[in-house]
Amino acid sequence: MALPPNLRGILWVGLSGVVFALLHVFTLIPSQHLNPYVMAFLRYLFGAMFLVPLVIRLGPYRSLHTNRMGLHISRGAIHTAGMILWFIALPLTTLAEITALGFTGPIFVTIGAALFLGEDVRLRRWAAVIVGFIGAMIIIRPGFSALHLGVICILVSTPIFSASNLISKALARTDGAETIVIWQHLVIVCCSAPVALWFWQTPYWTDLLWFLAAGLCGTLGHICQQRGYQIAEITLLQPIGFLSLIWNTLLGFFLFSQQPDMWTFVGAAVIFSSAMYISHREALRRAKVKSALGPAGPAT
Repeated sequence: MALPPNLRGILWVGLSGVVFALLHVFTLIPSQHLNPYVMAFLRYLFGAMFLVPLVIRLGPYRSLHTNRMGLHISRGAIHTAGMILWFIALPLTTLAEITALGFTGPIFVTIGAALFLGEDVRLRRWAAVIVGFIGAMIIIRPGFSALHLGVICILVSTPIFSASNLISKALARTDGAETIVIWQHLVIVCCSAPVALWFWQTPYWTDLLWFLAAGLCGTLGHICQQRGYQIAEITLLQPIGFLSLIWNTLLGFFLFSQQPDMWTFVGAAVIFSSAMYISHREALRRAKVKSALGPAGPAT
């Protein structure tokens, strides 16, 4: 029996969070000595390499054809700015902190989806997003920890990424996931290349291996995320993104000895509860709708 669309969307976005957490690991190592402009360029250049077989399989016309070129270019340019800020912050913060700070994004996405995409944002979804946001605030404890450059860059990049996600959701109504991801990589490579060349640093050969792994994870992560966006409402999917804090915290601890304090685990518990609650409520709602329609389904 096929899973409901929203549940499938939750699973796709949940999987993308795990893959993106691995991407953070693979980019953290070269970020210790490479500047963020070169980082952003190489990250998407290697990611684009993994899309070549997809373009060959689908054919250039099918994979690149779109009637919304302006939106693709706008999204890529916006995402480039957010990506450079994110890479500035990466070596200055822990994986747990950088993920927690990014959780301010669902507030912008939920508001934007309600205002510009016309999605019906139910009270429980607002509650889940707000509770998840509170969990992130428990972790960073504003006013109790120093506000440094890494924190500022993440806080600025978050609404930028939120705008990119909203454009992505709008594009998903007409374009396939593969087309959206391919254009994203092409535009970001073109936008970041001039800046990267101006501030060029030659990477070590080992850096290229890390970027190869990061490119694979980034491409797979974006495809999974886009598939989720195509079959589920974006406001429903936002609390699921909070689960990525768990993956990033564990990877940071075991691989880089980044020790989260007690408040990180308290906040993670709040965030996890938020994500699981909204998923449970969605499953119950779908079950009630199916029961009301009966085995024959709606009349046509």
